[in-house]
Amino acid sequence: MEPFIRPAGPDDIEPVAALLHEKMNSKVPVARWRQLMTYSWLTNKPDLGRVVDWGGRVCGFLGMVYSDRSVRGRTERIVDVSSWYLEKELRGRGLGAGLMRAALADPDRSYCTMTASKLRLPIFAAVGFQVLDDQRLVWRRRGAGDPRLAVERDAATVRAATDVDQRRILDDHAGLAVTPVLAQRDDARCLLVFSVKRKGADVDTWDVLHTSDRRFLAGHGQALAEALLPEGPAALAADRRFVDGAAPGATAEPLPVPRFYRSPRLAPHEIDHLYNELQLLDLKLD
Repeated sequence: MEPFIRPAGPDDIEPVAALLHEKMNSKVPVARWRQLMTYSWLTNKPDLGRVVDWGGRVCGFLGMVYSDRSVRGRTERIVDVSSWYLEKELRGRGLGAGLMRAALADPDRSYCTMTASKLRLPIFAAVGFQVLDDQRLVWRRRGAGDPRLAVERDAATVRAATDVDQRRILDDHAGLAVTPVLAQRDDARCLLVFSVKRKGADVDTWDVLHTSDRRFLAGHGQALAEALLPEGPAALAADRRFVDGAAPGATAEPLPVPRFYRSPRLAPHEIDHLYNELQLLDLKLD
């Protein structure tokens, strides 16, 4: 029987998780791979991605993590494309590209990928993806904070002070590796969601996954770094699209690999780093 591509369903969860753990990355436990298909923020998932089925055996997978996001007063379905794997014996037959074409078949959806490898960039370009971001801004402690900036880090207190849409974001990511912060200066208030990881040469890095106010982050990024970063090697980083305007104190750095998206309606700044494999697999943001 020839291998073929089909949507992944509930019966594929365990075979896919085993395939990705054994063949793609054994450092990621099976339980975390399983979360790519069992996330709770969308009950009625269209599917769980695409698989290559060869005689009833799952030999390839492309993850599709769906979310419905509130953007400019309407609901937008965004699909995070991730965990693209095909067993070696089936490569060179067009099945890998077929997985991608099958995943991107709906032109009305918005697609993104935050963890593409350099080797796959030509493939994303060939299927209509554009650069979402290729630069980030980095702030480090300089020793001069802003006494007028109030920062709340208690998750329950932050949640109680947010609006309905923001509360949904926090509830959808409860139990996942995110750190919410509510910052306020004078009458301006901003919800930020961070991934806090130790990177490189033991640098404690606070990566912005979401900001509710891009101008607030631009104007107060340095003060946030002073308030949040620990002593020693540390950095607060945000992709450039998260920052509206000049960012005093920040250094611009190129991303190791650009992030990509394809969307009929959304602008780059309307796509953040939530609701995707970064949280479900507990990955570092490169």
